[in-house]
Amino acid sequence: MAKVDRVLICVALSLFVFPLASSYRILGINTSPSRSHVIVQDALMKELARRGHHVTMVSPYPEPERIPNYRKITIPIDPWATDFTKIIFENTNSRWLMMQMMPYMLRASAVPVNKTLRSPEVQSVLKEPEGFDLLITGIMTDAAFGVSHQVGCPTVVVCPNAAMAVVNDLVGNPTPISTIPNMMLGLTHPMSFRDRLANLGGFLFDEVFSFVWKYYQRQTYEEHFPPGQYPSYEAVRKNVSLVFLNHHFTKGSPRPYVPAMIEVGGLQIKDKPSPLPEDVRQWIEGAEEGVIFFSLGTNLFSSSMPPEMLSAILQTFRTLKQRIIWKWDTQDMPNKPANVMLKDWLPQDDILAHPNVRLFIMHGGLGGIAEALFHGVPLVGIPMFGDQPVNLAKVEKEGWAYVLKHTEVTVETFSKAVNEVLHNPRYRDNVQRLSELFRDRPQSAMDTAVYWTEYVIRHKGAPHLRYPGADMNFFKRHSLDVLALLALVAIVIFKVFQFGFRLCCRRKVIKLKRQ
Repeated sequence: MAKVDRVLICVALSLFVFPLASSYRILGINTSPSRSHVIVQDALMKELARRGHHVTMVSPYPEPERIPNYRKITIPIDPWATDFTKIIFENTNSRWLMMQMMPYMLRASAVPVNKTLRSPEVQSVLKEPEGFDLLITGIMTDAAFGVSHQVGCPTVVVCPNAAMAVVNDLVGNPTPISTIPNMMLGLTHPMSFRDRLANLGGFLFDEVFSFVWKYYQRQTYEEHFPPGQYPSYEAVRKNVSLVFLNHHFTKGSPRPYVPAMIEVGGLQIKDKPSPLPEDVRQWIEGAEEGVIFFSLGTNLFSSSMPPEMLSAILQTFRTLKQRIIWKWDTQDMPNKPANVMLKDWLPQDDILAHPNVRLFIMHGGLGGIAEALFHGVPLVGIPMFGDQPVNLAKVEKEGWAYVLKHTEVTVETFSKAVNEVLHNPRYRDNVQRLSELFRDRPQSAMDTAVYWTEYVIRHKGAPHLRYPGADMNFFKRHSLDVLALLALVAIVIFKVFQFGFRLCCRRKVIKLKRQ
């Protein structure tokens, strides 16, 4: 009997003690004004907590879900989306407008980082004696990289979209401009000479964007981590061990990656949807003709759309047999049809997973596109700004979206778009076919991200993953210094031969004259 007891004790220890021995303390900081960006990182943080790690997540948004081992610290940011939405709706979706807004957006993105790092809550966390094994941040949070030096741990960055120049720069990931279309230009393969010329312009814009980004983030970093007392801003950027991209090659151009850059497209998508709020569930399941989901994402307020655009949409919805569930940010909507439900916040992924959802009307964010693709829901796209026109152009080309400019939304155009996608089976057939490609992976996006997160901790930052080119300047990385030397040698050799040839010719001429 005593022997059996000892065996049971050993089994209990193997089940409970050993997993605890491999649990880590992980700190997450994401100060992005875009809640959709935070959602991607937060999905990873919650899953790490579920798998036994002790997780602290700092972001501007409260988290109602209660998870063991998961501590949430909310540092709110100042409201900004209303003004931003009005600017977008009042202007055509021009690249020139976006270029004008970039400095403002990048300067504004540094403000919440500053506020977060100064907050008493975060300062208290950083002084905890247990320390942390890993720092996970989002983009636009470079100034927080100094925390990794402060607590002595490696850094992982979660990028909510395809890699930009400023993200590639973290780990030295190459971006061949002849084969990788710029994400803002909407170019597709194969690129013509004219396309590649435009792509060069896009590359130069990315470099300017990266320079301005780093300028504002460096200022904030040096306020909290003064030079001389802490490593330089450039040095802590080089301390990034790994970058997760919320991107997948089936949604964009295949591209080369260094080992420290991992694709985890659809990271925020659950393998098993969470239960819907009861009123939302009843609304969806009670719709005999199905449901249309309408959302302009987390950065745009639907209530700020022009009255004529809103009127055109509502007139179309009144004629439909389907029910509509709309992410609407105020308490009321003028002239709301009876078949429309309004909610200021909705679990988008869980709604799209419901089989009764027939159509998703959206703005073209990569997160929403990935969720619609995963669950096989066709789109009507109304792109507003940034990379959204490019994202939707690709989806439209794949045959599972109908795209409208927001400046062209009328009763006729919007009604045509909605009815075309609802009643033409090719849209649903195409998205379900492509959904199989998106889902077909050796591991889920979440399992992949968890594995590599733990890998970086186990191997103390995994410096062996770092690409040597990440620590070279542009000239060395592209061997321009070597090519310059070879060109110089070639010129010298040419000059020597030229001099020798002239000398020989001169001697021959002199000899002929003497004769």
